Amino acid sequence: MPQRLKEEVRARILASGAVIFAKKGYEVATLAEVANACGIATSNIYKYFPNKKALLDAIVAPSIAARLLRLMRKRVRELTTFEAWSSAQDRQSSSAADLLSFWIDYRLQVLILFRPLDGTRFCNVRPRFIYEMERLAIELVLSTRGPSAVTTESRFVLTALFANTADVIVAILDRFEDPEQIRKAFAAFWTYQLAGLQELLGPR
Repeated sequence: MPQRLKEEVRARILASGAVIFAKKGYEVATLAEVANACGIATSNIYKYFPNKKALLDAIVAPSIAARLLRLMRKRVRELTTFEAWSSAQDRQSSSAADLLSFWIDYRLQVLILFRPLDGTRFCNVRPRFIYEMERLAIELVLSTRGPSAVTTESRFVLTALFANTADVIVAILDRFEDPEQIRKAFAAFWTYQLAGLQELLGPR
């Protein structure tokens, strides 16, 4: 007689897997740690998921990664509608509010996606996030300052800035779980970051 799988156990594995993958990173985390976190034997996980990659795919749907990129593009494009970019916070900006809500609602999944994921379907999410921000920023520079403003050096700086943006997102979501603390942390970060970006990218 085939063994009956319990939905409650599967849910515990998914919940524990999300926490462990988010905290330690998918590549470093082990199924033994996931099993220990949800109070079952490691062998029991294989009854529900054949391997670690299958567990990852059950925790993070491709639609989550796609939505992350869509919200980020909308956020960057909306900045040009503000006279002072630093005022484009979630109370004034619909794209900022949508992105912030997404980060809060999918906090663990975003942490997983922004940590190393070599060998998985999500390995390009963080690099793509950085590339897309750089691409949109260059489009903005071309439209406001002309081709001469886009140099090898400015491209390097933009790549470094947006890689740091991804690191700050991870740092905030790793440090805080409470939605209000997350909102306050991003408000502080955006106040600093957006003023600098406007000076670097906006019209002179």
